[in-house]
Amino acid sequence: MKRSRGRIHPKPLERALPIPLGTKVRERFKIIDVIGRGGMSTVYRAIDLVRVRARAIDTDVALKVIDVDEGYRQDAIALLHREGRRLLELQHPNIVRVYDSDEDGSLHFLVMELLHGKTLARALAEREGQPLEPAVALRIIAGVGAGLSAAHAAGMIHGDIKPGNIFITRDGGVKLIDFGTAQATARRDQPLDDDDTSLYIDRLRAVTPAYASLEMLGGDSPDARDDVFSFAVIAYLILAGSHPFEGKTAAQAWQERMAPPRPATLSAPRWVVLREALTLARAERTARVAAFAERLRSPGWRDYWRAWLHRPPSASTAEQEPSEPVARAPSGATPGEPPP
Repeated sequence: MKRSRGRIHPKPLERALPIPLGTKVRERFKIIDVIGRGGMSTVYRAIDLVRVRARAIDTDVALKVIDVDEGYRQDAIALLHREGRRLLELQHPNIVRVYDSDEDGSLHFLVMELLHGKTLARALAEREGQPLEPAVALRIIAGVGAGLSAAHAAGMIHGDIKPGNIFITRDGGVKLIDFGTAQATARRDQPLDDDDTSLYIDRLRAVTPAYASLEMLGGDSPDARDDVFSFAVIAYLILAGSHPFEGKTAAQAWQERMAPPRPATLSAPRWVVLREALTLARAERTARVAAFAERLRSPGWRDYWRAWLHRPPSASTAEQEPSEPVARAPSGATPGEPPP
């Protein structure tokens, strides 16, 4: 059982399904399978009977249905439909497509494209702590950057960027998912590597501590730079194979004055870019997702100049002046799985 705000919440799989399999929603969508369950919603695979009658090639869709305790229900419903309205207006190849936001009696749901593939969280778990291939990592970074940039341009802050909310399609495409409804709830003393752990900041906003910025953990209003920080944590994770702050939160890293070590797989100019985006203080952090993603893909002359200024000491001074720590890809022992 999970606790949140002093109340006990059943784990997703312990709750009864809000819709039995085989049910027809709106006399249009026939529920055929459960794709996944979070703390506030259940996602189903459904057949669109209208598309079947039209003999469309692709007849399956995903239905995201509110599935939450009564005390949170009205907030969750408002959040779901707000997410639907925003994503209906924002069509982008790197953001999951929403076709409709609707209700059927007490059921409130989104109709979305059905994605085939796996989340980045699952892809990382399969790597068992090893970094992704550089070309694959940079492709994912480019896709996430493009999707987030489009969302920010439309006035939307994701607020919970994490591997579990990044989907890798079978053809290698990258999609951002879950632009609103929190996936789960947990107490502040919940382990950070819990697959479903999100932390309520207020009734309509949740974050995942291992990826959240210092400001988001403190309850500040979301800012594009908060998405930049979460994005940078993920970029580090897929390039280095480990969390930049050893799985600790930004608040813990701040208290312990931690500095992420440079990944051995990353060039000095790219490390300059990534380190700036990982800055704990929002005011000193990279301001725009697009700039971060583009510079990480192709560092500019300023990044090369700053890398030169912060180059390791020469052999003659190495004994007196310690060089910057470097995170090396693990070998031998299998490290723990990173949080999703």
